[in-house]
Amino acid sequence: MLGDILIEKNNIISPLSAYQPSDSIRELTFAIKQKYQDGETNLTTSYKEFNNRSVIERTNEDQRAWLSWTPEPYEGDDDWRWNGIRPITRNKVISTAAHLTAQLIIPHVFAQNQFDEQDREVANVMRDLIEYNIKRSNYETTFLFAVISGLVNPVTFFQVDYTMSWQDIWEGDKLKKVIDDIFTGFQHSLRGADDVMIENPYQFELQKQDWIMEKDLISYGTAEAECGQFEQFRYVQAGKKVILHEDGNFYDIEDPNDGLVEKIVYKNRRKDQEIKFVGGVYFGSDNIDYNPIAHRTNNNKPKYNLVKFGYEPIDEMKFFYYKSLVAKMSNDQEAVDREWQMYFDSSFLSTFPPTITMGAGIIDRSVMAPATNTEIGRDAKIQPINISNPSAALGALREAERSVTESSQDSQLQGQGGQVEKTARESILLQQNAQTNLGIASKMIGFMVKEIGSLVVDDIIRYQSIGEIKEITGEMSYKTFLVDGKIQGGKNKTSKIVFTDRFAGKVMSKAEREMEEYKMLDNASDEEEIYEVNPYAFAMMDYLITIDADRVLQRNDAFERAFKLETYDRAIANPLVQQDPESQLKITRDFLFEPLIKGEASKYLPNIQKVANALIPQQEDQGGNDLPSRIMKSSAMENINI
Repeated sequence: MLGDILIEKNNIISPLSAYQPSDSIRELTFAIKQKYQDGETNLTTSYKEFNNRSVIERTNEDQRAWLSWTPEPYEGDDDWRWNGIRPITRNKVISTAAHLTAQLIIPHVFAQNQFDEQDREVANVMRDLIEYNIKRSNYETTFLFAVISGLVNPVTFFQVDYTMSWQDIWEGDKLKKVIDDIFTGFQHSLRGADDVMIENPYQFELQKQDWIMEKDLISYGTAEAECGQFEQFRYVQAGKKVILHEDGNFYDIEDPNDGLVEKIVYKNRRKDQEIKFVGGVYFGSDNIDYNPIAHRTNNNKPKYNLVKFGYEPIDEMKFFYYKSLVAKMSNDQEAVDREWQMYFDSSFLSTFPPTITMGAGIIDRSVMAPATNTEIGRDAKIQPINISNPSAALGALREAERSVTESSQDSQLQGQGGQVEKTARESILLQQNAQTNLGIASKMIGFMVKEIGSLVVDDIIRYQSIGEIKEITGEMSYKTFLVDGKIQGGKNKTSKIVFTDRFAGKVMSKAEREMEEYKMLDNASDEEEIYEVNPYAFAMMDYLITIDADRVLQRNDAFERAFKLETYDRAIANPLVQQDPESQLKITRDFLFEPLIKGEASKYLPNIQKVANALIPQQEDQGGNDLPSRIMKSSAMENINI
């Protein structure tokens, strides 16, 4: 989109490009080029929020600290000095990310219909579909890298895409096109701080940006796969791009990223525009006014398919970017490195101190080599100079490390033992303090996952609840989804979600609906539950995404089990519980067996009839009948559900 056209003696010497589109495309290209320049200016402008550094400068500094880059070695008389650094920042980032990603966070969904009434069954279906897609996509890996990137960079963008891709395979001697399972479905990816340009750096919310622009460097093969079907693709060249000059002509220039192709995607949510340029060539509709944004909500409204994330906010929701953990630790890291280097330098000086000679001439370094012999005069004197104090540097180093810990987290939470062992109570308090310190970061993750969930819901409705017409019969065919691994009532269960239009347009009474539910119940089993879903009604629902930020932080499994066992001991001894066999059974399942054998607890529960027989004494009437006993048993057994 931008580049330097070669000019010599006021004459353009760059070759005129064969790509010379229509006037309307020229005008559009010029307008997008202006916005591209504005976006680049926003990335390179210095901000007081970054201590008078630009987004690019802040990103580069944070990346160097994260990668533990070592400075250039000393030269000349200082070549003996130590220039190493301690990877404290990297270790703290990894440890913090481990705490924040200990649990995979999945969006929680609530559904309501057009009458503002909550529909729990539809919400359950959407939750299951979200879980289904998360398990079958790269969400878990992308989530991990997103958290790490957010700790390192001033901003990170999580992108949600749903794609359909095809590949060629040989069946016998015929080449056939089939769905590419690797590239079809949800494709989550990350974008860095300099990969997305924005219109206003002082608008905090991404969806309120008038426009955004995504830029990539892709291989020629990828460019061909995306745009090869367009006639104008013949103008795209690897290692080159076409640039629109002020004279209205396009020129070919060399791209410094040799072998790659520049891809620019401009998006304007308010105007519903998504315009793509590859190698400087326009790829879009012939009607330049009709280039709708690909991502749509269930109400068919455009939305940016990006979610931004960062470690800590900077101001009162004005500045677009964040303060990263690396930036927060930068001063402490610099102090640690300086004291670390001074400690080694002073230790070296103490081990091999410099000397002053009197009447012995100059004694250079070669004298200190093993097995050397140096002759000096009888009255000559050699006196070492003790000017270093390693202990002072070591004390300053420890103080700097303590400051680093205050900025991040305790070293024991990184798996490093301290000098003084902590009691179990102290360790629990330490864990609680760490969760408090990470509370802001966990809430930021919660906001990110909430927005991701909203985008995923949009794509589920748009791409997975729709039907396809069969070629032979002409009937509409819908997808079926199996979601396994759910634990309900102490059992592993599978949810079978069937989209069908057989109920479309029908008004069903409560009795008719219950009859259909009983039919599905007959077809189900103890290990399976079935949902039949009307895709139209499913798409018309409003879905509210929520996240419990407290769940982001890691919970200690051993502590959780101990807590549940303690709860079991107290609950099972409660007089009210002792009078209710059903409650005793559920408490045994959820607090005794389930924490230890997840999903298999029901296998070990006693038969409720035997429990009732043991708890309810036999009471016979005067005639020898046991009717009162049977009535008591029936009352105890009524509506028991295990």
